[in-house]
Amino acid sequence: MNSTPAPASVLRLGEVDLSSVLSGLVHAGGDGSGSIERLSTQATLSLLDGLREVSTAIAAVQARALVHLESAVKDECLAKEMAPRVALKTARAEAAFALHAAPAVTGQTMSSSRRLVQSMPGMLRALAHGRLSPEAAHRVGRVVGPAAPELRSQVDQVLTEHLPYLEGCGVQQWGDEAEKVMHALDPQGAAARHTHAVQSRNVSVRRAENGMSVVTARLTALDGARIRKSLALEAERARAHGDRRGHQQIMADMFADTLLSRGEGMDPGTMEIGVIITDRSLLVPEHADPAVIEGLGTVPYEHVRDEMRRAMASADDDPELRLALRNLYTDPEDGQLVAIESRARAFPPALARFLSWSHLTCRAPYCDAPIRQNDHITPYAAGGATSVDNGNGLCGIDTQKEEAGMRAAVIHDDTGRRRTVEWTTRYGQKARRSGINFDPVGTALRRRHRRLSATEQTTPEQSTSMSPTANPPEQQTGWVMHTLGELEPTREGGPTPPDSHASLHRAICQLVPAGILIRKPPSHPGQRLLCAHSDYVFDATRITSRLKAKGEVRGEARGEEK
Repeated sequence: MNSTPAPASVLRLGEVDLSSVLSGLVHAGGDGSGSIERLSTQATLSLLDGLREVSTAIAAVQARALVHLESAVKDECLAKEMAPRVALKTARAEAAFALHAAPAVTGQTMSSSRRLVQSMPGMLRALAHGRLSPEAAHRVGRVVGPAAPELRSQVDQVLTEHLPYLEGCGVQQWGDEAEKVMHALDPQGAAARHTHAVQSRNVSVRRAENGMSVVTARLTALDGARIRKSLALEAERARAHGDRRGHQQIMADMFADTLLSRGEGMDPGTMEIGVIITDRSLLVPEHADPAVIEGLGTVPYEHVRDEMRRAMASADDDPELRLALRNLYTDPEDGQLVAIESRARAFPPALARFLSWSHLTCRAPYCDAPIRQNDHITPYAAGGATSVDNGNGLCGIDTQKEEAGMRAAVIHDDTGRRRTVEWTTRYGQKARRSGINFDPVGTALRRRHRRLSATEQTTPEQSTSMSPTANPPEQQTGWVMHTLGELEPTREGGPTPPDSHASLHRAICQLVPAGILIRKPPSHPGQRLLCAHSDYVFDATRITSRLKAKGEVRGEARGEEK
């Protein structure tokens, strides 16, 4: 009588017998194990951390196995003269059965696995070593899907350079970083991808459990930011007037009431949406960096440019429209925003706004929730200052970190500049989370050059092969050449385009005398800036009237600046 081969003969990878590991885990998880119950708290934490490392290594092996399965099944199908499309569907169906997942979900996993294996070895190695979660790795793989293999490899090099600074990030920020780098390396491609993505706008309503439903709308980023901020402001207003419902409950009720014209709904009001754009984007759009929307994240610059053009075109219908332009500055070391401080206990509006711009989402480790409150890292009662260095944007749960036994501390560099924040739990677990890097490609370039220079000094015998003359770093990494090289040549009869670190003041000096920009002094005298500070406001009415007088309405003014 023939018997089915034992699973142990299948669960072997090289010399590693996975069946024994599986049987042990099945017994411990399914039936319970006295060895787990006898563990101390610290030993249990070590076990959980080890299991996390095992799961990430398994995810990396699974990615390679999926790519191999796809290739093997396609080769066999093509050998039988099946159509390539049929071969691909067959491979996905087989993988779906093996993973016990829906074919659509399996197809997405196979696609992101293929990109990681074939074009992003740095991310795949980081996954195998537990430096990012499987969810984050596949999120990166999905984000770079529209890119060419060469561009994916360049994104992989930049993200790998930033690994020590991204390990405390949530899944959303990993995807945001990949999109930011991809945009910086390929601005024209980002604009084309945005134009294509706009065509996929949709609304879906799905049934949820216990008589509820889930409404999902796929909209442009700025529209989404406006909706979210409108609902949030309405919820805060209602809570201030004594409404006992939760913040999210009020937002949901206002959303439904406004759409269904039920009750009072929301009154359209004036709000400020923070959009951060680099001077390079404003002055040399061909080399534009991605824009960043407050509370939302990275968006293509072309999207913000289109919205501003639309706003300028409607200036006659909305005479109160203003595009405020504020100078912000980034640290060249890590790309984080640097600026202001205050002596008050409560974060003043300008400082709170600055923190929301520089942090975007909750800065607790691995959390991507929206910011609900600005928190003193060192408590004010313990002498903590109300400043950028001591401020952290946190969600509603993480603002209660002390009650959960956690504490946070700012980590400074040798010059005393804040670089990151280290969180420590009651039992000694540590994780770090820094602010948003608004110049990932530039900071990666500088860090790589410093590392190569240090290598040259420590290993002089290799200096010939690694010297800039013999083998410059720009030739070793494509993302250096394509991103931070020389900009456009001088136009005939025109001024020389600014370099990648040009100041916005050159453009401002030309716009202020024309009356298009109105200069404003700092709104809070107690603020101190590391650099000279002044705010400007685009007057939409003046711009439109001037352009109409010239017989051309171009609406080329572009908004908030870094």
